[in-house]
Amino acid sequence: MPPRRGLEKTEKIDFTHNMKYYYAAIGVIALGYLFLSIGGADSFTSLTLGPITLVAGYLIAMPIALMVDFRKKKAVPAETVSPQTPQEKIKHKL
Repeated sequence: MPPRRGLEKTEKIDFTHNMKYYYAAIGVIALGYLFLSIGGADSFTSLTLGPITLVAGYLIAMPIALMVDFRKKKAVPAETVSPQTPQEKIKHKL
């Protein structure tokens, strides 16, 4: 069966390149909970260091792991760029 016109093969999104950042964020969050459990109720680690580490893990490390794309972008040569308007596409095919 021939491919339909106008439907291009789409690339699948690959999230595996950010897995090391995701695991680092999980590690920071786990470290924050570990700091909360160390010491007594009045210790520096459970009152200050643990909550700061958790905030950093949830509000800084996790969004970085989810949003940042460190892949190199491929440059598209000028002659392979498709025309913008439908009229130009028709002229381009002729």
